[in-house]
Amino acid sequence: MTATGRVLDPRVLAATRGLRLAAMQIVAGILPGIQASRQPGLSREFSQYRAYLPGDEPRHIDWKLFARSDRYYLRESEIQTAVTVRIILDATESMLQADSSGPGAGITKFDAARVLAAAIAYLAQAQGDPVGLHAVAAGAVTSVQPGQRRQPFERILHALENLRPAGRWPDNPLELAAAVMSRAASVSPPAGTTRELTIVLTDGFEHGDEIRAALAPLRMRQHELLLFHLLGRDEVEFPFAGPIRFEEWETGAVFETDASAARAMWLENLDVSLREWRHGWEGKRFDYVQFRTDEPLDRALRSYLLRRMRR
Repeated sequence: MTATGRVLDPRVLAATRGLRLAAMQIVAGILPGIQASRQPGLSREFSQYRAYLPGDEPRHIDWKLFARSDRYYLRESEIQTAVTVRIILDATESMLQADSSGPGAGITKFDAARVLAAAIAYLAQAQGDPVGLHAVAAGAVTSVQPGQRRQPFERILHALENLRPAGRWPDNPLELAAAVMSRAASVSPPAGTTRELTIVLTDGFEHGDEIRAALAPLRMRQHELLLFHLLGRDEVEFPFAGPIRFEEWETGAVFETDASAARAMWLENLDVSLREWRHGWEGKRFDYVQFRTDEPLDRALRSYLLRRMRR
């Protein structure tokens, strides 16, 4: 496997600091910024002067200009505006699915999703964006709320390292929205924070429409949603032959069939499902991206971020 592939090896994730190293390796080389925004701010790259206002930090005053003009001016530049980033991680039991062969053999969707969550949290912290985590497992939501505390990546990393997939999505679709919208465990966002970006990492497996129902209130609140849909080689290519036995992770339901006869129907149903995910909320502050667990995640994430920044 490639070096990138090895960071997703379950043995690496189980090792001490494995998840931390995987996140840092994925982020390395990725252009900073989950979203690009050109707003006036303070940094080393000079753009223009403006008059000093009460509340501005004196350390940003241009003292050489003060000596010439006897007036206080600040040097402005163009920097990114802070965005509150919320990561929703599907940790239900279906995320334990792993490919039976190929480069992603043995790598569960949860392995890949957990590494992506850690990488996004690390990237958000590096660019100064408040970041939080909401993990959905066993019919409940466990949260690390975004705030101004130091080292949010460390708190999220600790939660990810102790998380185990279990159960299903909550029966109450408002439970996730309540956790995401809650400010009880959070402090006021930093000055300059303009909006919220909610990133959903999921396999898209539903018994009904529980995932869509849980995300719908967030769209009504004008969150911007990115849905990262994790797919394995087995479900995309269906590389099976002969008699086969399927077992549903979350219910234990068993289905036996002939793989060759079922392949066409499986792929047709998968195509319908993916089109529904891709186009269901199109144009409604919703973006959809597929991630294959048998492909390098850093390449896919970099490609998406570059495309997003060109908009």
